[in-house]
Amino acid sequence: MLASLRMRLARELRSPLAPALALTGAALFFGGGPQDSNLPWLGSAAVLLALALLATRGPPRGLLALVPLGLLALWCASSVAWSVEPDRSWSYANRAFVYAAFALVGALLAVEPRRLFYGVSGLLGAVCAWSLLGKAIPWFYEDYGRIARLRGPVGYWNSLALLGDIALPLGLCLATRKRISGTLLVFGWLVAIGLTYSRGGVAVAAVVVVAWIVLSGAWIDAVATLLAAGLPAAGVLAVAFSLPALTRDGEPHAARLRDGLVFCAVLLADAALAAALARFPPPVHVARGLRRAFVALLAVACVGALVVGGLHAQRWWHSFTSTSGTELPNTPARLTEAGSNFRWAWWQEAWRGFEQNPLKGTGAGTFQLTDERYRTSNLGEPMEPHDLPLQFLTETGVVGLALLGLSMLWLLVAGRRRPGPQLALALALPAYLLHGLIDIDWDFAAVSAPVFLIAGALAVRPSTRRRISAFTVLSLSGIAVALVSSLFAIWLGNRWTNEAGLTSSPAKALQLIQRARSVDPLSIQPLITGALAETTAAEPLRSRSARKRDYAVALGLLEKATELQPLNAQGWYELGYFNLIFRRCPRHALPDLNRATVLDGKNAENVWYAQALKEVNTGLYKC
Repeated sequence: MLASLRMRLARELRSPLAPALALTGAALFFGGGPQDSNLPWLGSAAVLLALALLATRGPPRGLLALVPLGLLALWCASSVAWSVEPDRSWSYANRAFVYAAFALVGALLAVEPRRLFYGVSGLLGAVCAWSLLGKAIPWFYEDYGRIARLRGPVGYWNSLALLGDIALPLGLCLATRKRISGTLLVFGWLVAIGLTYSRGGVAVAAVVVVAWIVLSGAWIDAVATLLAAGLPAAGVLAVAFSLPALTRDGEPHAARLRDGLVFCAVLLADAALAAALARFPPPVHVARGLRRAFVALLAVACVGALVVGGLHAQRWWHSFTSTSGTELPNTPARLTEAGSNFRWAWWQEAWRGFEQNPLKGTGAGTFQLTDERYRTSNLGEPMEPHDLPLQFLTETGVVGLALLGLSMLWLLVAGRRRPGPQLALALALPAYLLHGLIDIDWDFAAVSAPVFLIAGALAVRPSTRRRISAFTVLSLSGIAVALVSSLFAIWLGNRWTNEAGLTSSPAKALQLIQRARSVDPLSIQPLITGALAETTAAEPLRSRSARKRDYAVALGLLEKATELQPLNAQGWYELGYFNLIFRRCPRHALPDLNRATVLDGKNAENVWYAQALKEVNTGLYKC
């Protein structure tokens, strides 16, 4: 028996599923947010693993389902040519290629969905345990004292809630096989979703649970599991919401530690209760009267929800579309609020950006400049409009939206499977798309990468493979090298630019800026940082001619920045500020700052400097 267990374990470790799950775990725990700090490492690992699987195992049938996703990535890369912020579009194209690589890794696994199901369930259970542990031990979270909402290890509460939405059908399915393990997975994620205060997460959770019950037909097991896990989870949340240090921002560390220990004790006790309740097997046969009572209760609940919605629809809609500029609080009270938290305004801005260039859009990942151009307040500075279809519509036009829809639809159709682990996994992509209607999950590799790996694994079916030729392997290796180089070029450019901004040596700063420009010529940040280094070098102790030469170099760099991204307010603001403060030339500064104000009329610095220039006595300055 022991020898057989060792043989199975050795076989699993030799399987390509092992590195794929390790890659998925790395994405879940280290995927990070919209920044690209970890994306090169994850993307390179996915590209190299996909290349290795193609070379050793050959392509399976059904890879055609991934073609639209690859075309979407190519279209994002093409948008660099007309983008208003080409460096951001390049970065977004990299992200799309990384997700396509994860989908390809999933397609090349050719393993039984049951094995992938157990692996993903275990990883999501580990994420949940790590996240809840952060509530009990506050120093697990960076910046936990400022914002109390549950967000680790993903870094964003709504994306963490989406992981819980994906995990709930897995837990319900797991409970039909390993009842205690499945119940604990559902229990943990119900607590975690509640502590994220994510209204979208709660809504999507309800939808996917109902979808699992309807599609699987295992409603008796599902209801029994939900009762065994839900009642203890409700007790944990009731205690957590009553502890101020767990739910309020800015609480002292000592208070968070005290309340965290209380929360930990209650969590463990209720987890034991959930495990105990799970030991009671669900009834094999349900009396017809009880079944009818359950259906009647469900019907009453639906009718009640419709009545309440009808009575409050007008008020909720007014609250959702309000542009008062009031941000919802980061407390459990937000769960009962109907406000869009700026989303309605962002969606309107995205639509205006789409109207300016409906076919090609403004360039992948450029909504931030669209927001700066059309926003009516300075509250909320989003990178994306918090709506995935609208995001691709405004940034990549009708073509990009069509490719997004085709890629998602093809993956959904190809991933249809019979009830069981396949169905539980197949609900991950619908949950992702539904949640994407109100959030920015595409920007988080911690969520998107695992979802696309699962979708890719379900999109193909195990079949006889054909080995590919050495020439094909060599060609694919060249593509892999190009993708890895593209990922690290932006990462190196950002790293060298940041180092240049921190160094006290102007000469070293300029050397780092030249390096950054050599690998990332599309970004204006090295130019702005280089101009700052030149103005720092022009210290008062130097001769007038030397300072004049340094100022001329800085001016040239800033002018290059405005030429590279003429619709980016930051470049014009930096140029106007330089002309006003260092050159003391309001005649040149005023047009630059006015241009910055036109592009970003709600930026306080742009408005302040433009207004100050109008009041300047130009006789005090000489150009």
